[in-house]
Amino acid sequence: MCFSASISFGVSAALLPVGAYCLHHAARHDRRYLALAAFPLLFSIQQAFEGWLWLALVPDGGTGLRPAALGFLFFAYLLWPFYVPLAANRVERHPGRRRAFRGFMLVGLLFGLSLYIPLLFQPGWLAVGIVQQSILYEPVLVYDGIVPRTGVRVFYAVIVTVPLLFTTVAALRRFGILLLSSVVVSAIFFVYAFVSIWCFFAALLSLYIVVVLHEKEAGIGRETHVTV
Repeated sequence: MCFSASISFGVSAALLPVGAYCLHHAARHDRRYLALAAFPLLFSIQQAFEGWLWLALVPDGGTGLRPAALGFLFFAYLLWPFYVPLAANRVERHPGRRRAFRGFMLVGLLFGLSLYIPLLFQPGWLAVGIVQQSILYEPVLVYDGIVPRTGVRVFYAVIVTVPLLFTTVAALRRFGILLLSSVVVSAIFFVYAFVSIWCFFAALLSLYIVVVLHEKEAGIGRETHVTV
């Protein structure tokens, strides 16, 4: 599988109008879905940062490697662990599950801060390179020597998928299954550049938000009332 600046910028450009459409649709029909509707736009920005990073990694390709990498990792490390539970919480109607999702939001925020903030103040803690035509992020994590990287990835995957998998919104559960599948595929086949490749797959999957919004409007993806 080959990735490049043109692919990252292409995905970014394709997601921009989709994100604008989703936000407009949610604003008109159900504002609870606004946070979810922003997924394509946010992934568009993230992919633009990686496109910039590709240019900075090419010899004599330009400057800005560190800000481009930190821009991408802001989404990967800090935003998504907090924002995905937030979006699930916003659309959820079941009180017990909303409380649980708020717990995931708090844990995701603290976890994301622990991953990202040290990179801002320790420039030597982040290295970036190209491996098998994909970008490899090699950060030093505060958990190194305490928790294996596999354990950190599993914990991350739990935070960003469980709220989607356990929402009462059927269409959103299907999105959660797709997202979890992308994590598994990335971990098995693309472990050499897991962060970059999983975020790329997740960006493409964010197109499914259009389906979620339309099913909501048509009543197809309405909530299933489950007692817990």
